[in-house]
Amino acid sequence: MKDGMMGTLTVEQRVLLHLWDTPLGDNPWEGRPELTQAGVSDAVSIARKHLPRTLKKLRDKGHIDEETRHVAGAKQRCRVYSLSINGRKAAEDLVKEIHSRTVMFEDESQSVGSLHNHATTILDILRRIDSTGKYRLPIEGDTVLISTTVDGRDLPIDQRLGVYENIVRSAWADGIVTNDEQVMLDDMALYLGLEPDDTEPLEKRVREASERPDSGGASLYKQMLEVAWQDGEVDDNEQAMLDSLAVMLGLESSRGVQLDWVCDRLDDRLKAYCTAMEAAWMDGEVSDDEENMLTALRESLSIIDSEHKTILGVVRAKLN
Repeated sequence: MKDGMMGTLTVEQRVLLHLWDTPLGDNPWEGRPELTQAGVSDAVSIARKHLPRTLKKLRDKGHIDEETRHVAGAKQRCRVYSLSINGRKAAEDLVKEIHSRTVMFEDESQSVGSLHNHATTILDILRRIDSTGKYRLPIEGDTVLISTTVDGRDLPIDQRLGVYENIVRSAWADGIVTNDEQVMLDDMALYLGLEPDDTEPLEKRVREASERPDSGGASLYKQMLEVAWQDGEVDDNEQAMLDSLAVMLGLESSRGVQLDWVCDRLDDRLKAYCTAMEAAWMDGEVSDDEENMLTALRESLSIIDSEHKTILGVVRAKLN
């Protein structure tokens, strides 16, 4: 993914190019699957859980619009994205710049623009330009490799369905699912990679049974935390999802449950670092001597940056 011409583009630029090639359409009620978060993440080769961060940046710049539409194959209306007037201008400038680039195709120098047509998206073209600047035509059975990141969809299907069923049971505890709860359920289904064919029978069964969940709210919360923690950390999007679930479950001390869970799964190396950092942060700040001590300990224990950030977040949350 980082090789060739594609590697010169940021994720934001790739989203602009995808939306440029994938218009919203004239029907004000229908949305294309390619314009949902799942569709956009697949098109630009980024794990879906990392996409909201990019979409927020584009929204803040006024480059994209967001609305809710019916999408074929989806049980509920979905959020879809399109270019705003400013976004279309930004995408147009980017497309012109990329079109002017030259590549080698069939031993001749050609512009990227000459290869771009309605049948092939500009991202697909860029994916087929290697690090030497050569463009190769797709062949039958050829696939484009994209970067992958472990997320909820990497779990066994039985585990994903089990987590989702427990969440649905909690949502139906009072006999009704609010709009906010339904939005959360839809987001959970997308995060877990579950299709309507997976979720609809499950939801129907729970709805008909109308069973109140047991008192295992914290246990269910930990199950979802296990899913979110698959890549070794909980990002902002996943934390917001967890916080919404905690509210639905009525967990007043959800952060405490989360911190205890995180601490329990630390290995001896990280527990030692966590203890030292907690002592250093006890008075609310870290002196130069304490920082030097933590740096030396980090090196001796081979603590990488992502582990350091995770431990720092745990310690600060525990002391606040």
